[in-house]
Formats: sequence, structure tokens, C-alpha cells
Amino acid sequence: MDCREHSVAILTNNAHHAARDKQCCIKLKFHNVRVFDDVADALEPVRHQDATLLLIDASIKDMDGCACLRAIRKASRTVVVPAVMVTQDSNLKSVLGAIAAGCNGYVIRPYSLETLERHLHLACETLSADDIETQQLALGSELVAQGLFDEAIEEFSEIVEEENEAVTYFNKGMDYLHRKKFGKAILAFNKAVALNTMYAEAYAGMAHAYKGKGDDGNYRAYLDKSAAILAMQDRLDELKELFVEIISANPEAVNPYNTMGIDLRKKGDYVGALHAYTQALHLTPDDENLHYNIAKASIFAKDYATATHHLEQAVALRVNFDEARQLLDRLKAKQYDQLTIAKDPGPAEDDHGRLTRDQ
Repeated sequence: MDCREHSVAILTNNAHHAARDKQCCIKLKFHNVRVFDDVADALEPVRHQDATLLLIDASIKDMDGCACLRAIRKASRTVVVPAVMVTQDSNLKSVLGAIAAGCNGYVIRPYSLETLERHLHLACETLSADDIETQQLALGSELVAQGLFDEAIEEFSEIVEEENEAVTYFNKGMDYLHRKKFGKAILAFNKAVALNTMYAEAYAGMAHAYKGKGDDGNYRAYLDKSAAILAMQDRLDELKELFVEIISANPEAVNPYNTMGIDLRKKGDYVGALHAYTQALHLTPDDENLHYNIAKASIFAKDYATATHHLEQAVALRVNFDEARQLLDRLKAKQYDQLTIAKDPGPAEDDHGRLTRDQ
């Protein structure tokens, strides 16, 4: 990381912490270092990329550090600025809260200069696209500015033709959280954000290239693709918040993904529930109740083939699983109008996904 390229914004209402952090950033030769005690004053520099690296203390004016970071993320949705929490709070709840809010690094006070430098370096590096893609994005934008629209489209297309692995890295981050490997979780989430941001930028670049060609249809189509990726990132952030809430409430939960799936299904988010259940299945593949939960979410999503498969798994694992057997019989008979679980949820699950009787 070339520190001279970064302008640092330090957010804290503690004068001693502000002086210490600023002194360290000056020693690390950052381009510019400013201190803010109010998040409102820092928003414009972040939006206009006059602040390209954030150090956030446990508290600033009228809010804690996590609330500060959420406010910045919400106000600068399309600009991802590396944000490192620098705090005395080392308890599990604080660390999880910071990760849920979207921190890119977590430093415990008192820290050494070397420790701070290492965390800042990782935060910046893991939020950046690979060198080749970064160069392609820059070249594509330059070609658009020069009016070379076909050449720009070619550059951007090479980026998006590869599979976006953001969800893969997001799932790795969730797994690391579950296993309390917080440093690795942050790095995995950083990579997910970096990939999503790169794809969103590439699609936006293609949109502007098509606009330059006078192709309004493709201009709108690729803007929509860019917006869809940003919306997916918002969705992943929501899932991360929910997962953190679940593991904070029960840190020793064997399979928090199942609880997450139950919560999402009850809220009507069947796609999110199926995603959570799929992750849960990696931990407990022989849990008949989990297969039953997946079947119910699949039925709500009208994916009857998947529902049938998992109900077959459930009754194979427990032969006297009457609720699953009855549902399976209706599916095989294609009695879809008799699948009344939306009105009658049947057995209820506890926080571990075990079936209990409704009272």
C-alpha cells in the first residue's frame, strides 16, 4: 500500500485517541490526515473521495462507532471506502457488531505502529480489485472518454465474462464468523465487496459506452445490471446482520444457518431461506428436520422438484416422520392445491431447528 495515495479521516470524540491516531498516520506518511468528531462532517469528503481511508473509534459525537460506520455506508452506497475500527473494545459483541456494520479491519487499543500499518494495508488491499481488472476498468473508462465505445465495451466485457464469486467469498466469511475466526471473516467479506464493486463498475461502464453509441436499450439494460449487483450487496449485508444477531444470541449454536433459514422463511424470504438452509446442510447433512425445512421453503417458492427430493431425504433418515411423509405423498400425487403449510405451518422449530409441537 502506498500511503501517500490515501487521505485519512479519523472519527472520534476522544482528543487523546485523535492525537495518537493522527500522529501514527503522519508517521506512516499518509497524504492527508483529518479528524472529525461528527459523522455529518465526514460524509462529504467520503462521497467525493477526498477521504479514502477511515479510522473509526468506539464512539463519536452522539453515536457509537458501529452506528457511525453504518451511517457512512448508507450515505456513500456506491463508494466503498476502507474503514478500520480502532477501539478498546475487544469483547465478542463489539467485534461482531463491527463486522456486521461493514468494517474492513479491527485494531485494539493500545496498538503498535506496525500493527496499525498491517491492518490498514490489509483493509486497502483486500478491498481492491486485482491489478489486471483495475487496469481494465481504468482503460475502459478512458476509452469511453475518448469516444472509443466498441473498444471500451470489449474491455468491460472481459471483466464480467468471468463468474462473480462474491457470494462464494461471502459464504466463506459467514463460515469464519461461525468458527470465530474474525480476521479471516473480515478478509473474506472484503473480497466479496471488492468483487461486487468491480462488477457493478464494469456494467456501469458498459452502460455509458452504449449510451455513447446511441444504444439506449443496452444503456438501460446494463445500468439495471449494475444496480442489481449493488442491490445484491445490500442483500448480503442484511443477511450478515441477521447472522451476527443469531450467533450473538447463541454463540455456541451448532448450526446457526438453520435458525437463519427459519427466520427468513417466516418473513417470506424463501430465496434467502434456501440459501441459509443450503449452508446449514454442509454442517449437518443428516438432519432430517433440516431437509424438511428446505422442502417447506421450496414449496413456498413453488420448486416442487427440490421439495420432493428433500422430503425423500427426510423420510429416509426418519421412517416415522409423519409430517414429511404426508407432504411427500401430496407432492407425488401433484396435489399442489392441498399443500396448505402456508396456512397451517404444522410443526414449529426451536432455535436449533428441532421440531416441536405448536401450543
